[in-house]
Amino acid sequence: MPVVDGKSPSPWVRWALRWGAPSAVVALVSVWVLDPASLVGAVIAAGVALTALLVFVGTMPRRQPPTQQRARRDAGT
Repeated sequence: MPVVDGKSPSPWVRWALRWGAPSAVVALVSVWVLDPASLVGAVIAAGVALTALLVFVGTMPRRQPPTQQRARRDAGT
């Protein structure tokens, strides 16, 4: 990841590149592109999409209270 002015990019940018976009692509491809013809195929596609969604949500960066963000910023200088 590029470092700008001595700071690394936001955790959301890193998350989006590492987990967010690939998970969303897997979820969409598994349902729209594969277009399952049988019930078993539909269940498998839905399972893959649900797993990708859980990875998407489970890996999101946590929100931090503004005071904790300031404390981390001050500690880094």
